[in-house]
Amino acid sequence: MKRWIIGTAIFLLSTAAVTMIWLYNNIQSAQHERFGDSIAYAMDEGLISDYGNVHYYNGRTAYHVIEGTSPDGDAVYVWVETIPESTENYSSVFDEEDSESEENPASEPRTFSRKQDEGISAGKARQIAEANLEMEKFKQVRLGMIGQTPVYEIVYVDTDDRYSFYYISFEDGDYIRHYQLRRSA
Repeated sequence: MKRWIIGTAIFLLSTAAVTMIWLYNNIQSAQHERFGDSIAYAMDEGLISDYGNVHYYNGRTAYHVIEGTSPDGDAVYVWVETIPESTENYSSVFDEEDSESEENPASEPRTFSRKQDEGISAGKARQIAEANLEMEKFKQVRLGMIGQTPVYEIVYVDTDDRYSFYYISFEDGDYIRHYQLRRSA
């Protein structure tokens, strides 16, 4: 009887692990497919002629941030708004604007482009954060967008064991906002 219980438990745990790995891989492959759509859109719009790294930023609005080269040969960052496949706007009840007045808000993504030398580097953003904050553990720094302002999002754990998000301007490193979340025990 004991072997049967142990065998069943091992089978269930193995099945759960395989299912989680499969689910994770499906989500990641869908994300990478969407990266390709954003890259193709940026190229079609003439914002980039070549690209390097691409990452996902999820703020109030989600963006794919593409590191690339403009047709003029300048190193640029391009933010391409990600549009949900479903055209339903679930957040419209929270928006102050009348969303019905818009004809089709999901037809074209908003895009922003900045030359890389128009702003500070990710390393400089990290230096600014480390000089101004009490960090216990640094997690990451990445480009994002708040409204129409390009920002760096610095993620770290502070000395009070809170998961923290610090936002500074891409252009000059000025403070934008700061959030902290208590970590669960």
